[in-house]
Amino acid sequence: METERFILRPYKKSDAIFIYNNWASDPEVPKYLTWNPHRSIEDTYEILNIWLEEEKNGPTYRFCIVPKGSDEPIGCIDMVSRNNDSCDIGYVLSRKYWNKGIMTEVCKAYVNYLFENGFNEIFIRAVDKNIGSNRVIEKCGFTFTHKEVGPLSRFKPDEIVTCNCYKKVRN
Repeated sequence: METERFILRPYKKSDAIFIYNNWASDPEVPKYLTWNPHRSIEDTYEILNIWLEEEKNGPTYRFCIVPKGSDEPIGCIDMVSRNNDSCDIGYVLSRKYWNKGIMTEVCKAYVNYLFENGFNEIFIRAVDKNIGSNRVIEKCGFTFTHKEVGPLSRFKPDEIVTCNCYKKVRN
């Protein structure tokens, strides 16, 4: 998949060092996300190996974001859960590339791709304090549906947050 400035492609094993260096080890990147920063490259290899195995069992709709003219991933966008023709998505981007319109560009293309592949409803959540992510979601045409309060994830059970929940329906 392509956008004006980026290629969205499946992961490969050699991406581990870029994932680790570009976003997974940065404590600021997952601040509002469901996972914790990776403590070592071994953490990155572990999750990447899981993703590569999942890909063998059918489409996971998980793509790394690579600037055109490069082969170095700067982030990713993926489906975090699926229920028939609806799904929840999430994304992450290296802090070095924040506030450049990248995720809006990539997310719009990804959502269109999911609709073209038979999905009818797409959901996404963002911690209400994550202003940038909420703006990306709104720019991508999602509609706010409700707020949820609770633990951020099973990896961060003590972090109680308010999340804004959004939905987009295929036309």
